[in-house]
Amino acid sequence: MKKTLVAIAALAAFGAQAQSSVQLDGVVDAGYQSVNYKGNTVNGIAGNGSSTSQLNVRGTSDLGGGLKSTFRVETDWNMVSNFANTGTSTGVNSTSSANSINGAGGTFGNGEIRVGLESASMGQIHLGAVNYNTLGTFLTGQPFGTAIGSGFRTFYINDAQATSSVRAENAVKLVTPTFSGINASFYKSNKQTKATTVAAAGTSTTGLITQPNAFSSSIGAYDQVGTQEIGVNYANGPIAASYSSLKQDFVGVSGVNGSLAAAGTTESTVNTLGANYTMGAAKFFLLNQTNKTNTSSTDNKATTVSATYTMGNIVLMGQTGSLKNAAGVKSNLTGYGADYNLSKTTAVYFRAESINDKAGAMNAAVTPGAIKGTDTKFARTALGLRVAF
Repeated sequence: MKKTLVAIAALAAFGAQAQSSVQLDGVVDAGYQSVNYKGNTVNGIAGNGSSTSQLNVRGTSDLGGGLKSTFRVETDWNMVSNFANTGTSTGVNSTSSANSINGAGGTFGNGEIRVGLESASMGQIHLGAVNYNTLGTFLTGQPFGTAIGSGFRTFYINDAQATSSVRAENAVKLVTPTFSGINASFYKSNKQTKATTVAAAGTSTTGLITQPNAFSSSIGAYDQVGTQEIGVNYANGPIAASYSSLKQDFVGVSGVNGSLAAAGTTESTVNTLGANYTMGAAKFFLLNQTNKTNTSSTDNKATTVSATYTMGNIVLMGQTGSLKNAAGVKSNLTGYGADYNLSKTTAVYFRAESINDKAGAMNAAVTPGAIKGTDTKFARTALGLRVAF
């Protein structure tokens, strides 16, 4: 249940009262997982088997006349590892552990962060690190969210970057008003190529190795991929559908904090279509995506179909489909799961996913080079507990 933390009244122009509120909500998810990749099996307690554990701080202020200001600060945390949240010493890019860089996976504000204005009659504008419409399209086209069974970052991508990000830095997103269930969105994050980019150098006085295109909070001080997206969404009655076309320009852009100064040479287009139809206790889904570069170095086409069926407190779900790469080689995905809802906010879940990645399309974020082996099969199974608040 969402908790309202602060509710204040402030005088607006001409003496009218504007109602403001800040609320805290989120999800916690953890359980037992077994992962098989490249012929190696590991198992233990892990997180995010059915949903992303997160903490959201959201705020709204009524400005009058149907206009309101909004903000969101999302923090994705790890429910089973303190090191993942606070960072731990690593020898990467350093000469000694005393001078090593702390790596962190769950630092504050590492999810969507945005501030904007919203009006039912005029639409919306959001500024910050704003989620792509592509993420919403992906969630429209299958029932597993971004967790096990969904194919997220294992079969489908959100953008063409190595980490398959769900948002870009320094972005603006415009959303039209909704008419008869239809709205459109436009997304823009400017390309930056004016930073001084140097080859990785020897150790400095701090003992750290200088990196090319090192991150900076100042705009333009590091190179950044240009991102542009248009989206169309429809929701009315039993039908929901969404389409997103996301284009990214890597030409002349070095990877942020990369170990090499080599600049990108391609432009990528990711087109995603998702739809679902509700019929009584059943819900049917379709998801299609193409991912292509202007040089045809990448040309992937993926399609899956899925369904859910609700019986009281139990929700059953399944998904299957295939992906074909530029050479015509296919990968296959099968996902299935079940939720047993203990309440409106708490559920015990089971998830399973099996991918035969013959096409070599799995995202780098889930294919660490440290894992040995040549087997193309990837499988995950989870049994856990999810609590929303």
